[in-house]
Amino acid sequence: MMNLDPEVTPEELKVFLEEANEQIELLDEDIVRLEKEGENPELIQEIFRAAHTLKGSSAMVGHQAMAEVTHTMESLLDRVRNNEIPITTSIIDALLSGLDAIKTLKNEITTSEDSGLDIKPVIAVLAAATASSTLAVAAAPAEAMALDDKARESLQSAVVRGHHAFFV
Repeated sequence: MMNLDPEVTPEELKVFLEEANEQIELLDEDIVRLEKEGENPELIQEIFRAAHTLKGSSAMVGHQAMAEVTHTMESLLDRVRNNEIPITTSIIDALLSGLDAIKTLKNEITTSEDSGLDIKPVIAVLAAATASSTLAVAAAPAEAMALDDKARESLQSAVVRGHHAFFV
């Protein structure tokens, strides 16, 4: 449900939407670049800054759902930029899922209509990508943890539900 701060002026909202459009465009281009280039510290930092900026500005106008999604993206990106987790397909997919949600949430402001978007699954996807990548890194540095798609999805689903997974 979209609830904006009632004290935000139309001018402030206009500035927010202009900035949000710029940051969303930047995220869109940079996440696609990240998918192609992989570990690029400058690009990762740029994506982090865009998510951070959107988090702050969406919180300022009172769009809590957008602030939550961007906060979760920012947390994931922080772990990536600190080399705690590597760039993987699931990380890219999760970031793109977050970006799609941000676009939908921004359109709520543009159209003044609640999108009805439930952000919980988006946040869960971002958290699962973090957990799955963390598991892969912590599991066995000398060997890759081989999981087929069905096993990976099952593992991610379990982690989202609060279960723990261990590599033995």
